[in-house]
Amino acid sequence: MKLIHTLPLIIATACLTFSGCDKKPGTADSGSAPKVVDEKTAIANFKTDVEGVTKWIEEKQKTPPADPAAGMAMASEVIAKFQAIKTDGLPADLKAAWGDMSALMSEMGTIFKSMPTAKPDKPEDAMKAMGEIMPKMMALQAKVEPAAKKLEEVGKKHGLDMSKVAPGK
Repeated sequence: MKLIHTLPLIIATACLTFSGCDKKPGTADSGSAPKVVDEKTAIANFKTDVEGVTKWIEEKQKTPPADPAAGMAMASEVIAKFQAIKTDGLPADLKAAWGDMSALMSEMGTIFKSMPTAKPDKPEDAMKAMGEIMPKMMALQAKVEPAAKKLEEVGKKHGLDMSKVAPGK
């Protein structure tokens, strides 16, 4: 499966399986000022980080979880990994486009958190929950498409292929 379908895959996982973001505690702050990086270095670091996440997703997709709850956890983990990517030093347009996509990922995470856990003995509850979630997911998808297109365009301008995380085609 191509990674250009990452966000729709997350949306589909949410809609088809019912069960935030895990933030790992950082290291202690030494009190020093944040390191300033030049734009070229920031773009290179950003590219490396994005590629790292997309490679992680490719590996996870090779052996999809059998348990639907694990699928939902993976979707939340994908969102957390993308949101953890540093944008310090990026050109303003790239930082803004990534920020817009990150905000939409946050919305998606909020929708995931509101999804009830499905019980195998009550499929009607799962169908009801699906009916409640679908309009939210469709509305989100309508926002994702223009944001993804913008991210892909801005990425291209800066020599980045964002098609793996921005399904804007």
